[in-house]
Amino acid sequence: MTQLFGLVHDLWHAGGTGGLNWHVHACVARHRWKGTISEIDRFLQQVQPNAKDLVLIGASAGWMMPPSWLVRFDRIDAYDIDPLAAHLFNRRHGQTLRAQGTELFMHRQDALASLPDLLKRHPHACLWFDNLLGQHRYRVRDEVLAEQQLTALKHQLHGRSWGSVHDLYSGPTHHMAWVDRIESLTRYEVEASQLDSQQAQALLHEVSAKDVWSDHLTTQVFAPGTPTTLIPWPFKDHHCHWLQAGWVQGFKL
Repeated sequence: MTQLFGLVHDLWHAGGTGGLNWHVHACVARHRWKGTISEIDRFLQQVQPNAKDLVLIGASAGWMMPPSWLVRFDRIDAYDIDPLAAHLFNRRHGQTLRAQGTELFMHRQDALASLPDLLKRHPHACLWFDNLLGQHRYRVRDEVLAEQQLTALKHQLHGRSWGSVHDLYSGPTHHMAWVDRIESLTRYEVEASQLDSQQAQALLHEVSAKDVWSDHLTTQVFAPGTPTTLIPWPFKDHHCHWLQAGWVQGFKL
């Protein structure tokens, strides 16, 4: 019975960052997220990866992944702890990738915990953290340790080409009238670690924030000076996330 409960819990939550609970929500909300995904696509169109292999960390079902980014690679190795990720990612993106000649390999593995091994296993690949790092504090459940690990990430990845889109802040909003005009909102282009309190308040005002918002401890993920784009994400009714997207161009390996 204990084993069965563990299996059901894993399928439903997948470590607190995925599972059936997440996929049902994402499927229902996907039309509301269209503007956010378009903005992620616009950001990724500016990226010039210097490798044809991609390690996709936190792949899930690829709900936030624009296909135009995926098909730029010859091979994708996608990692996620979610037992449903492989089936759903392949269902959503597999046909497009096969049509473009992109090989897809799905792996059920905690890629953050085994990152040093992954870097050795894929020495020439670019890396993309897909809406994962902002959830790290909730998986670790120790804010100090989580922030230390997130801050150390850029040092682990020194010399590699890598990028991430992740939660920066999240919280409730008064209304969601801005959702249909995401593309016309102010585009915040800021250097990593340079978001001051005035800019943070402007972000909250932009989406009619109210009450207390959460800090996802990701402000130090990128090295100071890294150009990043901030993108609003209408996660659910009356609840918004500000995402940060950035790319680090490493050495040609």
